[in-house]
Amino acid sequence: MHTIPPTPPAFDFLNLAYRPDLNMLTVRWLRAVTFEELRQGFQAVLSEGLHYGATRWLVDVRRRTEMDVVPSQWVAQQLLPEAAAKMAPTVLYVAYLLSPSRADQLQSDPPLRAAAQGAQSPSQPYRLQTFLDEGLAVRWLQANVVS
Repeated sequence: MHTIPPTPPAFDFLNLAYRPDLNMLTVRWLRAVTFEELRQGFQAVLSEGLHYGATRWLVDVRRRTEMDVVPSQWVAQQLLPEAAAKMAPTVLYVAYLLSPSRADQLQSDPPLRAAAQGAQSPSQPYRLQTFLDEGLAVRWLQANVVS
């Protein structure tokens, strides 16, 4: 029996799409969000990822202009470890697609830089990289697919 995939929640700040051809979940933030919207959105991402068994996430934050260390730390230290634990033993890979100004801010703001470095640490139960180019991000995700 074939089950009908769930309809992702409708948010005006987030677009979720599962790509079965790449077994990849595409997460596009459509505007700046509050911390509560960020948490709601990422809980929907986790739900979709678990439903499809998608352990490759392309997270596009180019339209999000806010940068705050608290939400960044929550994603890196709570959400992604929780997601990685639920998807184990398969490793969760997350490619963050950044705008050039956001990438510059990550480098120039010491607390944000520390949060980003912590998120990319090999000691994390997931793997995360940042990209300015969507094609490179997708290639990195696909290079880490376990056959």
